[in-house]
Amino acid sequence: MALAGALQELHHRGLVHRDIKPSNIIFVEGLPKLADIGLVAQTSEAFSYVGTKGYMPPEGPGAPQADVFSLGKVLYQMITGRSAADFPEPPTIPPEDTEAKSFAALNRILLKACSPEASQRYESAEELQASLKRLSKRSTDRKS
Repeated sequence: MALAGALQELHHRGLVHRDIKPSNIIFVEGLPKLADIGLVAQTSEAFSYVGTKGYMPPEGPGAPQADVFSLGKVLYQMITGRSAADFPEPPTIPPEDTEAKSFAALNRILLKACSPEASQRYESAEELQASLKRLSKRSTDRKS
């Protein structure tokens, strides 16, 4: 959720990151932060084709939805332990029965974030963050 929030802040300022990948995420006092801002550009000037293979959407980088796609691939890696290139393959070790519903819901979020069709993807990092928050709340409520 923190990374989606950071991405939302960039996008609200008319900027795109263009190279979201695991090595461009750092942790400061335990919180994830987007790093390597060398490719950050204004959306109106993000014409050059830059980024990292495996994290770029089919239409290429330079738009907020492309950043959402890239973040979705990073989240997929974090959650499944698989390579971004393996998307949408499930994790090697399936979730325990108590986590299966939450994992299925999270997987639906990732499938939408990383849809090869931009029209089927979250329109913004804000939408992605909202979905992640709803899932987190439902998971927390079930545990209570």
